[in-house]
Amino acid sequence: MVYSGASMTSQTNSGRSLQNRAVLGVCLMIGGIALYALSDAFVKHMMGTYSVHQASFLRAFTRLFPLMIAVFAQGGIRKVLGTNRIGLHAVRLGVSLAYTYTFMYAFSVASLTTIYTLGYTSPFFLILLSAFMLKERTGKEKWIAVAVGLVGVCVALRPGSTVFEFAALIVLVGTFLGALNKILMRRLASTEHSLAIAIYPNIVMILVTMPFLMMTWQSMPWRDWAFFSVVGVLTAAGQYAIAQSLRFTQASTLAPIDYSSFFWVVALDFLWWANTPDIYTVCGAAIIVGSNLYILYRTRQEQSLKAQPSTV
Repeated sequence: MVYSGASMTSQTNSGRSLQNRAVLGVCLMIGGIALYALSDAFVKHMMGTYSVHQASFLRAFTRLFPLMIAVFAQGGIRKVLGTNRIGLHAVRLGVSLAYTYTFMYAFSVASLTTIYTLGYTSPFFLILLSAFMLKERTGKEKWIAVAVGLVGVCVALRPGSTVFEFAALIVLVGTFLGALNKILMRRLASTEHSLAIAIYPNIVMILVTMPFLMMTWQSMPWRDWAFFSVVGVLTAAGQYAIAQSLRFTQASTLAPIDYSSFFWVVALDFLWWANTPDIYTVCGAAIIVGSNLYILYRTRQEQSLKAQPSTV
């Protein structure tokens, strides 16, 4: 629902502001990424049976329910979903739709580890876009940490020519769209409710995929409905956590945290598909952890310096 009345808009957006609480933002981003990795494992498991359209529809449909329950718990539809930033929402929804479809298709042609590993190019896109669109200042230390983390990804995966073909192009396009989506979420977070930012893409996905379902729909047993219901709950929680993290922390600070999904993917590969990481994976993981810890250290150090009273 979009409400354009001025009085309701100001009421809806009151108290809605960006904050500088980096540790909380980082923790929310890590949690959101973990939930997304788990939900993606469920989706990957189901993609061998159902089409991209059906899987995308069910993913959006099932996660809309817990989000709507949260809407009524936090004041109702008009208070949570009212907005006067229709244009920015429309741009972000188009980007989000393309981003989701790109990665849903990638799940049908590439492995989970390949998708996530190539997706770690996101920090470069994210820092560039945050500097260009949000005018955020990014120190050289963050650039170095992002680069070191990307080296760790390359060490862990040892990408070969068979990986960097068609699937690589799909994932790289999706990664750029995902970074742009986060930047637009950051801009919306200054005035919009986090639930609104999370709910609107699901509504659009449902509306876009419904016409295709008449040609591609396959009947589903109750077990598969349960699978997609779990996906809905996990991704709804992940969406909300990521939207909140972008309210508390700069996008450039959160960029290296994308690497934390590597550990969840390795764990899921081992537990779900019995893939055991080798020594290169372990070494790469150590480099990734080091880069993320350094970013957290630099963020806390910068905050401490800002908090100190000026002696001049």
